[in-house]
Amino acid sequence: MSRDMRGKITLAVLLWIGLFAMGGCASSKQARFYTLSPMSPPADLPKRVPAERRMGVAIGPVAIPDYLNRPQIVSRSGPRELKLAEFERWAGSLEEDISRVLAENLSVLLAPDNVTVLRWGGDAYPFPAEYRVRFEVLRFDGTIGESVFLAARWSVSRGEGKEVLSVSETNIREPVGRPDYEALVEAMSRALATLGREIAAAIPRR
Repeated sequence: MSRDMRGKITLAVLLWIGLFAMGGCASSKQARFYTLSPMSPPADLPKRVPAERRMGVAIGPVAIPDYLNRPQIVSRSGPRELKLAEFERWAGSLEEDISRVLAENLSVLLAPDNVTVLRWGGDAYPFPAEYRVRFEVLRFDGTIGESVFLAARWSVSRGEGKEVLSVSETNIREPVGRPDYEALVEAMSRALATLGREIAAAIPRR
């Protein structure tokens, strides 16, 4: 075999090894997982009262658009373009996470009025819910380093939902402080807190 031929074979082998190594590095990137965060409860939460003196509010079901129903975090890269982050993912179901955080936020906001918030469709309730909150997400995404936008339609009804007391559509824009996904998720959590305040204000108290 000539020297030129051996040189070409050696070069081809080195190129193949280099490409294989680059592919290995790319595939070894670790995914990061995120969850939404509820509001922090105040230090002076009211004392517990007997169940018969508490009012129950059931929240759910919560519906989200199909484009959000996926493990990847969805962000905007343009007015009509969405970006799926392959290595930035939700730790579980986004629909369940929104339901959990909204219920926890309402629990914090309504605690001074002796209200217990229950998630619809869960275990047997310790006492009947007097009010029910239905919630539909129309849009919940944002642009890295810019802002998050939450559009939601919700209603408050009495008992099993036959008497509707309030129907509203809320649009919330929350700035994103840093150009990373952690800041995006933090802004989404703040947007849910703002929505929780609006819903809490529409629930009648005893």
